[in-house]
Amino acid sequence: MYLLPVPAYSIIVARKIYGELVRGCAVRTEIKDRYYRTYTYQDVDRVPDIEFGYWPQTVRRWLKEGLPLELTPEETEDMFSRKLDNYFGFEHEGRGIPILTHMNPDFEEEIIERKGASVIMRGRDGVIAERFLNDVDESSIPHFIKFPVETPDDWLEIKQRYRLDDPIRKVPDDRFEKIRQSQVSGQAIRINLVGFYGQLRNWMGMVNLSLAFYDYPDMIHDMVNYWAELITRQIENLPPDIVIDVVDWWEDMAGKNGPLVSPKTFRQFLQPGYHRVMTEARKRGCAISMVDCDGNPHDIVQNWLEEGVNIMFPLEIGAGVDALAWRKEFGMGLRFRGGIAKKALVDGGGAIDRELERIRPLLEQGGYIPHLDHLVPPDIPYSHYCEYLEKKRKLIGKY
Repeated sequence: MYLLPVPAYSIIVARKIYGELVRGCAVRTEIKDRYYRTYTYQDVDRVPDIEFGYWPQTVRRWLKEGLPLELTPEETEDMFSRKLDNYFGFEHEGRGIPILTHMNPDFEEEIIERKGASVIMRGRDGVIAERFLNDVDESSIPHFIKFPVETPDDWLEIKQRYRLDDPIRKVPDDRFEKIRQSQVSGQAIRINLVGFYGQLRNWMGMVNLSLAFYDYPDMIHDMVNYWAELITRQIENLPPDIVIDVVDWWEDMAGKNGPLVSPKTFRQFLQPGYHRVMTEARKRGCAISMVDCDGNPHDIVQNWLEEGVNIMFPLEIGAGVDALAWRKEFGMGLRFRGGIAKKALVDGGGAIDRELERIRPLLEQGGYIPHLDHLVPPDIPYSHYCEYLEKKRKLIGKY
């Protein structure tokens, strides 16, 4: 099957409802960034050619299969390798602003027990977990054993490691010069944030957090408020001439059967934090915001949309995400990134053709950037990945 390029993305209907789509925030028409222009429904020659990284086992397999790139063992562990992205010719996504919300001081890293190919250790984040050693091919998500926050007293202790007045939260003035240059050159300016469920889960773990919504609601409200205060102070302290075009959230809070909290719980506990941060970001010009949520978060998409978080990613097909159905349900105000099933690349050939044809209607509507629906897994051969890239690039009109 030969895949013809989709037409140029001049989305007249979307433009007519521009103001509603971006909640009254002025869109920067001078930006040349394809990513920004795609998601604000402006004219663009094509969508950007981007992907989302690789499992370390995948990279090691590809090196054996002929990937002509020299990588150190440490470089093969980098799931978002700039070196590998550059080799494949992927485009980069704007200029980031440093947002300093990290813990200080860290916990002391400590190996508690060695168990063959794995260790039980306390990480710098205070989490005790069993982890495979880096170069083990059967490595997986760690087995979490204990988190630093279980009770309100634990939270008060952790809070001291995130002091609002900590001098490390001050970004040196000279770091903004390159950001100013990027603004002038037409790049989109973005910030990357850990979301409210994600950060609380980092502190508590999924089980403890699930129970705390009921057992310690006041503590949850305080944690959300504090995280929102930490972020908004960073935004408020930016130089007045620095814009924010895009806010990216990491917020893995769903599985195959849906989100890990109900829409009601999201609205009661988490949404006030989103509202506060997104309100501050819009004062800096933010028109688009992406949330990175694995699984199927369908039931809380509306909650995010209400706060201006309007790009869903990575759209995991195996979890039942149907972006075309979501577009019919939520309208053009909802944008998408990802959504190409990884399994098609395992099979290769016609399976890749069929998968790219499946997402073609969404690409033609606009407000969508296609790529795999998560990291490239190790059951995808190097040759199939190269075949996929060639066909995808024909589809988006890169060739």
